[in-house]
Amino acid sequence: MTPRRRLATAMAGLAVLAGIVVALRQAQSDPPPQPVVVPDFSAPYLLVTGPREPPSAPAEVAVFGGPARIRVAWGSALPGRADPSGAAGYEITWHRDGEEPRTRRVASPEVDLDGLAAGTDYRIGVRTVDAFGRRSPWTDAVGRTGDDGDWRGGLTGLLDDFDDPASTDPRRTGSLWHLDGYRGCVNTGTAGGRLVVAMNCGADSAVLRARRPLGLSDVDGVLGRVGVITDAAGSRGLLTVDLVPGGPDQIGSTEVADPALPAGAVRVVVGDSGARVLTGPDVPTAADPSSPGSPRRGTGVLHRIDVLVTTTGVRVLQDGGEIGASGAVPTWREATVLIGVRGPQGRESRVRLDAAGFSGPRTDVRTVVEVPTTPATREVLDVQDPAPGIGVSRAPLRGATAARMRATVAFAGPADPAALVVQLGDRRIPAVATAAAPVVDGVARLGTAITVVAEVPPDLLAADGPDSLTPFVLRVPGAHTAKGTVRSSYLEIDSTVDGPPSPQTVPRGPGRADEPPLGSVEVRDQDDRPVALDVALGARRVVLAVALDGIAAEGATGSVAGVAGFQLRIDGGLAASVPTAREGPGLGGEYTVGLELGRLGAGKHTIELRVIPVDPAGAQPSTLVRLIG
Repeated sequence: MTPRRRLATAMAGLAVLAGIVVALRQAQSDPPPQPVVVPDFSAPYLLVTGPREPPSAPAEVAVFGGPARIRVAWGSALPGRADPSGAAGYEITWHRDGEEPRTRRVASPEVDLDGLAAGTDYRIGVRTVDAFGRRSPWTDAVGRTGDDGDWRGGLTGLLDDFDDPASTDPRRTGSLWHLDGYRGCVNTGTAGGRLVVAMNCGADSAVLRARRPLGLSDVDGVLGRVGVITDAAGSRGLLTVDLVPGGPDQIGSTEVADPALPAGAVRVVVGDSGARVLTGPDVPTAADPSSPGSPRRGTGVLHRIDVLVTTTGVRVLQDGGEIGASGAVPTWREATVLIGVRGPQGRESRVRLDAAGFSGPRTDVRTVVEVPTTPATREVLDVQDPAPGIGVSRAPLRGATAARMRATVAFAGPADPAALVVQLGDRRIPAVATAAAPVVDGVARLGTAITVVAEVPPDLLAADGPDSLTPFVLRVPGAHTAKGTVRSSYLEIDSTVDGPPSPQTVPRGPGRADEPPLGSVEVRDQDDRPVALDVALGARRVVLAVALDGIAAEGATGSVAGVAGFQLRIDGGLAASVPTAREGPGLGGEYTVGLELGRLGAGKHTIELRVIPVDPAGAQPSTLVRLIG
């Protein structure tokens, strides 16, 4: 290398080094981005109602210790209590001695503080946040992490803490549960020793079927008990516990108000409205069901739900307190346990299950593996309809001692489920219902989920033969009026050999960012009645009822992203700018905006509501309303 090139190389190296130093200094000196500030503005034809009385503090904060967690509840999350006046959300802080406080902002009056040190006291503070970001004084409490007590005692038939992913892995012969849900929309994984069910399509439900049966035996008047610790019944979510003779993967109807339960079934539904006990048509009932109501449950907060089958009826308990009852006394001695979960309608959601189990004798689990299948068409065909040339691979069947095709179907029209057949290649195999199908005059109830099983003929399990069984479809006479749909299907194969572990379908990485409240606008008249938007409203005064829904937002992470305010744009122009962070980030709320339509002129108008987060990098969700002046 020549001296000139050495000098040039050295100078280039110094330049690069200098650039790195400058970049590091800039990175260290750049201040964090400032929170967004929304100015207060409204056009002359709008009247925005401002804040009223300051919010009141929670009257009491109750704490309940659990393993590495503390549940904190106040307001309507406590029996017989109401939420603090002016509450749109809440701010919670917690810390142990020697630590900096951590903060969460939520819309529900209950939180789980997770990932805490065992056997440790934590100082906790809760204050109310109103719709304009004003804060109440703090209400303080001290909580201590603990354990679940003796809750697991008596769950002798099955008990799963979901510490091992194999318990729900269909490829493992020792799995304890079958998970039924729409493939591609319902995924599972483990996090923090809990089963996480992700429902990604916004209208999903998932059902866990226990592979062991629940057997009844009288112990001091209690015939059987099912327990589950889950957050499924949180704000706008739903938990179902079904006890069904037979072995279905799903029961019930999504099409009619009547749940259309099979004979002998007992269904417990726990949601925002409390707990209900529903039964099949032949279950004797000595008294009408009752639902004394339950305290409000927070989003993402674990609760212990117990279903007790007694000699006098069915009782439903939440954290030890009764929230529902029925005089129904089933006559069966053994049943399948189904645990169903559903998130808020129309929203992606995640449900956690910390533990589940039931009483009774412990039985052996049938050693099976499952292979998911996809029919050539999800439509149930008539007996003579042509079928697409799509089948199932015979590879997993070769050499098996026994196998069966399981499928769950639902009908939107009249159908005889006893006539269902499964076609595998040129074989048509009778499909037998795993539970008594709810029928009226031989016709299945509309929308009723019916799980059927077709035993694979032994010769299709031989080593020799075709590589695939084509087509794979379900058929029923009168299919064109029955309008049947295959909800799910899979091969259940007797095996003593595990398949490879199923992939982790719920990401383990960092959680999603908190989301701001979802905005909505409803047009009302001066008597607070909704007005039709497809007719001319004329030169009148209407009220825009603006809502920023924090509960919908906290379903993603259990917390709410702070809001600086919102804007109303009419026909593309800024009409109002309303700050909602007067003493700190807002968390949603309800607002009233008067609008003089006569000032806009006749014709069609578009109103856009835009939510402005405090974080300058946050997305600004918006919604549109159209009306005719």
